[in-house]
Amino acid sequence: MVYTEHKDAGGFLAVAHEALEEQESANGLMLGVCKRLAEAPDAHDTPPYLATVEAAGRLCVAAVMTPPYNVQVFQPDGADAGGLGPVADALQRGGWSVPGVIGTTNTAEAFAALWAGRTGAALRTTMRQGIYELRQVRPPPCPPGRFERATEEHSSLVREWASRFHEDCFHNDECGRSLRIAEAKLQSGDVFLWVDGGEARAMAARTRPTANGQAISFVYTPPQHRRKGYASAVVARLSQLILDSGKQFCTLYTDLDNPTSNSIYRRIGYRRVAESIEIGFT
Repeated sequence: MVYTEHKDAGGFLAVAHEALEEQESANGLMLGVCKRLAEAPDAHDTPPYLATVEAAGRLCVAAVMTPPYNVQVFQPDGADAGGLGPVADALQRGGWSVPGVIGTTNTAEAFAALWAGRTGAALRTTMRQGIYELRQVRPPPCPPGRFERATEEHSSLVREWASRFHEDCFHNDECGRSLRIAEAKLQSGDVFLWVDGGEARAMAARTRPTANGQAISFVYTPPQHRRKGYASAVVARLSQLILDSGKQFCTLYTDLDNPTSNSIYRRIGYRRVAESIEIGFT
């Protein structure tokens, strides 16, 4: 096996992009992070970890970490499971602080077991998510109101709802990164609202474009406006907007422990293509 640490996202993608794009929806997070790193290589205070493992000229493992966040790991279908070992060895040898791992369930669990065996870390599953893909929108019943792009006048509301979205999804109040992303999306015109009677009822944002698709995130409806069709409406309209822009599909992540959101997205036309797990190390 050939283990390589790459100096930049361009070098990493030169090796990994073909395999990643074969499962583009499932790998949208890693592809999106690498796209941002390629566009703004100095955006992080600490250099990222970017590594690949190859065997017989084929990719076995791709791994990306932007400290202080979890390491992302990917293995193509049928790849040699032994490829995770060189990544775990290199991270430990290099003194990297690895708070956890995220990836499709089998790969992330295999890496976590290796890491625990090498370091003695305790493992705790912090999130189980479904990765959903949509290629054709099934329009839901339309509630009162209209779909519109958020503007600077919505800045306070977007910040508040992004913070609540983070708390709902990640069950903590360390929302600084989510707020920064939401503010950047507002500035770039990528945050959208469902507005009824002059009042915003629900929010969604487009993020992480890849070659053929784009993700939707920051889907939030205040408790008093839930179960009225606002989230379904804003996500459906934003999904159609993405498809109309020339993308072949949309993706989003859902909490597998929240059956309501999973059923909403399925009714719009999303189907689950993978499961992702986040495991923390302590």
